[in-house]
Amino acid sequence: MKGFVLDSNILIRSKNEMPLDLWPSFWKQMLLLMNGDNVFTSIKVKEELFYGNDDLLDWLKSNINNSFYIDLNWKIMQQYLRAMDWANANPVYSQMAINEFASSADAYLIATAAAYDLYVVTYELPDPRSKRRVKIPDVCNALSVNYCDLNAMFRDLDIII
Repeated sequence: MKGFVLDSNILIRSKNEMPLDLWPSFWKQMLLLMNGDNVFTSIKVKEELFYGNDDLLDWLKSNINNSFYIDLNWKIMQQYLRAMDWANANPVYSQMAINEFASSADAYLIATAAAYDLYVVTYELPDPRSKRRVKIPDVCNALSVNYCDLNAMFRDLDIII
């Protein structure tokens, strides 16, 4: 069975478009997935999500096991360096975009997926001409890391809500 790592935009957009109080069946399914054994995220995404102060943060703190968050290790850091080498060598990106990518959760999310052969789940779309921002799908394509959106993950897991 495939494994997946969630970008923060999956949870944030879901919270904004499907509020916890109006979409209980969706959030119940997310809870099962996120506390299961094939949907995860990076500890760096957790840091990004925990920076906010809203009902999503409360839900995460109350419902999600720590096993959902994958800690950094040497295997992930090797892939992080690979992603950074690619971004630094790409003449399209501004130095500001590279610096932002280096400190973002995105770089660690991709590295986690690469290290453990997981799919990155994101709503970002590729934009190889983007100068101001290193996009997740572009790095995934360059490093042969699979990615998809939330609907594709649900289809792959045979989940219908």
